[in-house]
Amino acid sequence: MKKEQDKVRPRPNLGQIAYEELKDMILTGVLAPGERIVLDSLSQILNLSVTPIRDALNKLAQEDLIVITPRTSHSVVQFDASGAADILDLRLMLEMYALQSVGGNLAAFPVQHFRDLFASISQDENMRDFILADNQFHAAILAISPNQRLPRLYAYLQNLIQIISVQAIKTEGRIVRANDEHLALLDAIASQDVELAISRLKMHFSEMRSALLLSLSIN
Repeated sequence: MKKEQDKVRPRPNLGQIAYEELKDMILTGVLAPGERIVLDSLSQILNLSVTPIRDALNKLAQEDLIVITPRTSHSVVQFDASGAADILDLRLMLEMYALQSVGGNLAAFPVQHFRDLFASISQDENMRDFILADNQFHAAILAISPNQRLPRLYAYLQNLIQIISVQAIKTEGRIVRANDEHLALLDAIASQDVELAISRLKMHFSEMRSALLLSLSIN
């Protein structure tokens, strides 16, 4: 009978590893919106063969994060002004609904946690940290709703919104301004003023759209 340590360990799923690595690179801006994917370069970066990387790219294409051209070249999705506006409008509607659905009871929202988080990000302006914190913050707004289907409805939009965030925060000083908008929204939530929170949420989305348009005009 073979010893426990002699048993064959399950082989890692290389396609899943490639998928998770590439998705993280896309959603945090390491691979920029519109950037063409070079398989050989990725193979060296990830220390994986081309086959699992290609499989991962096909999976990411199904999630609308990768665009595949007729000649089977790959690039990161990039939104124009109209496409981004459609997604931002949907996100705004969902978050407004979440705030309205709690009936003014916002006491459970982790205000101090996000105040501390955004204060730390404003100091170093790290793009990756900002994107992750921004995503966490807006997901927390949705989570306060008693409607348990809301986060699942938002799941598809979440990745696309992170792509838009990557595009928008390329404008100078956007991370600091966005954090100021987050803090103003947190003040409204802390005072349990739903109308004020919705007003500041709308302002935040309007500023994000303006930053995106500026970024698109520069690039």
